[in-house]
Amino acid sequence: MLLKVKDVEEVLALINKEFAFRGKDMEEVALVDAVGRVLAEDIVSEYDIPDFNKSVVDGYAVKAHETFGSSESLPAFLLLAGEVKIGSRAEIPLKPGECVYVPTGGMIPEGSDAVVMVENTEDLGGDSIAIYKPVSPWENTIKAGEDVHRGRQVCRKGTEIGPHHVGVLSSIGMTRVKVVPKPRVSIISTGDEIVEPGRALEFGQIWDINSYSLSAAVSKDGGCPVLQGIVGDDRDEIKKRLLDALATSDMVLVSGGSSAGFRDYTAGIINEIGDPGVLVHGISIKPGKPTIIGKVMGKPVVGMPGQPVSSLIVYRVIVSPLVKRLGGLPETRGSIIKARFRENYASSPGREEYLMVSAEESGDGWVAYPVYGKSGMITTISAATGMIKIPKNKEGLYRDEMVEIILL
Repeated sequence: MLLKVKDVEEVLALINKEFAFRGKDMEEVALVDAVGRVLAEDIVSEYDIPDFNKSVVDGYAVKAHETFGSSESLPAFLLLAGEVKIGSRAEIPLKPGECVYVPTGGMIPEGSDAVVMVENTEDLGGDSIAIYKPVSPWENTIKAGEDVHRGRQVCRKGTEIGPHHVGVLSSIGMTRVKVVPKPRVSIISTGDEIVEPGRALEFGQIWDINSYSLSAAVSKDGGCPVLQGIVGDDRDEIKKRLLDALATSDMVLVSGGSSAGFRDYTAGIINEIGDPGVLVHGISIKPGKPTIIGKVMGKPVVGMPGQPVSSLIVYRVIVSPLVKRLGGLPETRGSIIKARFRENYASSPGREEYLMVSAEESGDGWVAYPVYGKSGMITTISAATGMIKIPKNKEGLYRDEMVEIILL
């Protein structure tokens, strides 16, 4: 049976059309656990931050105009009226000709409008303070509400929360936030030869690789992987496991069984239980041509190649943007570096190829070398720094050609 292959860009456009971001869903999490999550609502401050005029230096609160013209040769002299302790209210109203000592972060008293750094003053004793440098109005202070004012939007819906956002949200008193739920991605490995790592291997068996590598990839993309275990080449059991996974997940990845071989059941099962069922069976990509994209119960089901390297490449190119989209994250290609390719490499035109490469820094920038190996050899990808996309109409790469490496 021949596969009706589609171009990668055509497949990605179809996925964007068929599977939308679940914008109305949300869950509440502790702020300390929110890094990397996506805000599900706009955050508006209910408070002024700070809620008092405060000093940003250790020094003396003053009336700014009383320091104008002061210098080391001709200082201004002010009477010390008292001291404000950190965390305490400034109860001393400042009168003309007076100053009050205020620590960093302390409240400046009523009547003051600036703070002179203690380094620019001298305590002459007898409550007399010499000011050696003038300050402008509100210098070395933060006014009430200047950082955040009540009613201000401090974070937008759809923001991926970073440590700096956590700092802002904690500054307005928040301890919990509403975020987009992590998409639950079930992973099913199929094949009579697949066994769980840790079990003794019998002849012809291999330990399960794809469940674990795909699980790690889903986690990295902000999803919640759900390992559904291994299913042998039994059509009824694969169908049952797929239906169970769909009942509790937002997306299902089926590893193995995606080609057109005698015992490759995935496409038939998807068509049987889905409406519309299989959307794509065959992508113009190397490796990973037999990949399946299906829609069942409104959810994406992806039949992944069984070969480990092919599986991870298909995940990175096709599945990763979809996982991020379902979780509300930007669908970026990931980090990229430019490098000089150090060999001639022939590619077959007609399919978009992804070539694993290792990269190292040299005196004139990054250089890249192909990592050779068959798609069933996991060491191919473990030795790689990243991968290079070779367009379908290109016949390969030339030595010293500049390339973009998509980092793994």
